[in-house]
Amino acid sequence: MNAVTPEARPGRDTARRDELLAAAADYVLAHGLAGLSVRPLAAALGLSHRTLLYHFASKDKLILDILDVVRARDGVRIADYLSRVDARTAAELFRSAWAYFSAPERAPYTRFFHEVFALGLHAEPYRTWVAGVLDSRAAMIAAALATLDMPEARTRAAATMITAAVRGLQLHLLTTGDRELTDAAFEELLAALEARLRS
Repeated sequence: MNAVTPEARPGRDTARRDELLAAAADYVLAHGLAGLSVRPLAAALGLSHRTLLYHFASKDKLILDILDVVRARDGVRIADYLSRVDARTAAELFRSAWAYFSAPERAPYTRFFHEVFALGLHAEPYRTWVAGVLDSRAAMIAAALATLDMPEARTRAAATMITAAVRGLQLHLLTTGDRELTDAAFEELLAALEARLRS
């Protein structure tokens, strides 16, 4: 008899699955993705590992779903923050973005994304996921730059530059904890960007 996947089971409890997926995403943000084991995760959710896999079919499918949930959740938060930034210049926009992306409360997301970025150097599906995250973030920054009258031909390159630099500064802050130096490094980056924008 062929195995029945969760998607094929009639009357599948979608709400329960979504609830478990949100909790699983919270768990991974707190504990990391590398070396993730289904049994400790299931125990943290109050389930047996068999029950957890009932909802997600396999560990690989569960991980893919967690990646998508974290990306979607964070994308909404970033878009909401950028929509409320009252910036009149690119420098003001980037300073506001750095304040948000380097905030202590974002540390779980920052660690998670850097962990998946490292995994993406070696294997799918992480590589495709990372590319999607990088593209969406650069697109959001580019759109914001366009509202500040930056020529469209330069918005994407400028957005890619600033997002790549911010990732490096985030990693420096995570590994050293040196807020003062990292903020100073960001200001150096910003000064160089402003000079470029005036050219």
